[in-house]
Amino acid sequence: MQTVLNTAATIENLVEVTLGADASAREKFMLRESLNNLVRLARVEYKMEMQTSVDKILHMLPDRATLVV
Repeated sequence: MQTVLNTAATIENLVEVTLGADASAREKFMLRESLNNLVRLARVEYKMEMQTSVDKILHMLPDRATLVV
């Protein structure tokens, strides 16, 4: 949960620094949502890469092998 709070705070900082105090609420909203969507996309891509790596490892193991985590 700490990561989410850090991500939200970082996004807020980016919005403020990028647009400044003169930006409208709509401009801030659009940038904030765009950044949130990029974070979501990066998380999905990371999970897919991890799953691909795990699948490669599992295919290399013999059929009767026991995977201990």
